[in-house]
Amino acid sequence: MFQKILLKIFFILIIPILLFSDNIPTTPIKLLIKEVTPTTVAVEPTPVEESINAPIAQKIEDQIAAQTQLINDVIDNINNESYLTSLPDKTYYENEILFLNNRINANNIQNNSIAIKRDELRVAYLKEKSAYETTLKDIIIGKQEFRNKKYFEDTLLDNIRLIQNFKLDDYTLIYESESKNSTNKVSSDFVNNYIDLYNQKHTQLFVLQYLYTNMQKIRTSNFFIDEFNLKYMINKIDNIRGISFLSSLTSYHLNFSIGEAVVVLFIILFFRLINKYVIALIANFISRIFIKEETADEESVIFYLKDAINSPLIYSLYLLSIQLSLFILIKDQTLLNHIIPWINTMYMALLTWAIYSILNNSITIYAQNLLEKYQNVRKEMIVFILKIIKVLLILVVILFLFTQLGIDVKAIAASLGVGGIAIALAAKDTLANFFASLNIMTDNSFSQGDWIKTKDFEGTVVDIRMRTTRIRTFDNAMITVPNSQIANAHILNWSKRVIGRRIKMSIGVSYENKMKDIINLKNDIFDMLLSHPKIATNHNINISQTKAFEAIKREDLYGIKNTLLVFIDEFDASSINILVYCFSKSPVWEEWLDTKQDVMIGIAKLVEKNNCEFAYPTQTIFMKQDGKIEENI
Repeated sequence: MFQKILLKIFFILIIPILLFSDNIPTTPIKLLIKEVTPTTVAVEPTPVEESINAPIAQKIEDQIAAQTQLINDVIDNINNESYLTSLPDKTYYENEILFLNNRINANNIQNNSIAIKRDELRVAYLKEKSAYETTLKDIIIGKQEFRNKKYFEDTLLDNIRLIQNFKLDDYTLIYESESKNSTNKVSSDFVNNYIDLYNQKHTQLFVLQYLYTNMQKIRTSNFFIDEFNLKYMINKIDNIRGISFLSSLTSYHLNFSIGEAVVVLFIILFFRLINKYVIALIANFISRIFIKEETADEESVIFYLKDAINSPLIYSLYLLSIQLSLFILIKDQTLLNHIIPWINTMYMALLTWAIYSILNNSITIYAQNLLEKYQNVRKEMIVFILKIIKVLLILVVILFLFTQLGIDVKAIAASLGVGGIAIALAAKDTLANFFASLNIMTDNSFSQGDWIKTKDFEGTVVDIRMRTTRIRTFDNAMITVPNSQIANAHILNWSKRVIGRRIKMSIGVSYENKMKDIINLKNDIFDMLLSHPKIATNHNINISQTKAFEAIKREDLYGIKNTLLVFIDEFDASSINILVYCFSKSPVWEEWLDTKQDVMIGIAKLVEKNNCEFAYPTQTIFMKQDGKIEENI
């Protein structure tokens, strides 16, 4: 009885100590011994493989010493990070596996079952070896990135499960039968591949399980990395006396604990404070990154960049707080998996919003200088390109959402190709308007801000969009016209003139005035207009000399008129008319009215100076009575 009690105490106390001891197990790994024969697929040995496939000692003590050395070598190579450079790349194994899979397909056609099994073992050997070496590299990278303990545990367990998933027992019977057929090369290769895979599986499991249970040998424990996280804070709050009971009630009835609610409120408050006090500093810092050199417009550039970055950055932080809160409050992983793609898409949308805002504000800053430097660049063309970029960015966000939801974008593209004719027919008017907008841009028949007139409307061009053009009428109404309609219309553009807006008037002087005075009046009007600073004449407007042959006269192309005509024009019913025909320098309506007013005042003064009078409609009636003619006016 006493011996049974001691035996139970031994199993309860001693066995766990042995299992979780830092010492390397003293039980040797059971490995198979094989004869050294060349394999069909040559793979260069790596440092890890050399340790695994080392000659198997006959004595147990030597075998334990060898596996102890193997563990020490693995730990040393992890700690000094030599595996990152000494181990081959994954593509090396992928090429070998591709070759073996092709050979399996060929042997499958020939029904060479043993050759197929041989290559299947070799493929499994290479896959496990590649995964094992990737795990060792991931451990080193995880140390460099200060990953928490759970990351290393998951990495090691994933590799252990991968090794255990391949059932070597399915090949054991074939191995036992083929090991007796040593003369057949295919059988011999099968046996060697079986032994290699068997020994590798057991050795890798031994190393991975040891690293899992003795993780402190490859990474030092850190409270702030391993333990101090949101879960830790929630547990601490829920375990406070007086709160634990309420937390259990809310967890049962409301599906969240007091600790989770407090942490969520803390997260929201924290990001609210960041948005209120820190966001301006972050935006200012980012804008300073873009501006390397001091310029005259530095303040305006910083203002516009901060304005572009500010809103997307604020909403990104709010979205991050919502995401963290959802991770805390939602326990259903399936529901989270459905929510995460939409959150990622929102991040992508905010990023594209920031990019578009920076681009838009940059155009606001530099577009005017660009237009002044390059006369051929049109403002509406810049706006049009900006709208196309906006549409493309929206399409990028939509495609990103499709990929996040697992929708096959290639299949959608293929379906669009098949239904392209139907889509083109359905969107015929939209496409016609879009290409009409391109025609308007390239033809330069009118620009943004021009005063145009057609048979249907008259007004100022507000903007030229991808489908329509908007016109502001002179009674302040807005007209939206499809581009296809306006592109085919007869357009009278009053703004396509650089110099010269016509002033035409007929000045009637009375028949009682002497012709000499009328001629003097005509000459004085001409001299007054010729010297007037706001009237376009040959004296103040220089038109460049044209070539001998020129397809288009430049003054007609650009809209330059400086004609000045003053002549006695006609004998009207009650006046002698003087024709005044000239052009103001400015085509602007308000300035034209001011110039015209000034000319009319000057003409009135000249009429008075030359002893002339303006004629007004009169009628003279001659009546014949008793042989006499009486004149009545």
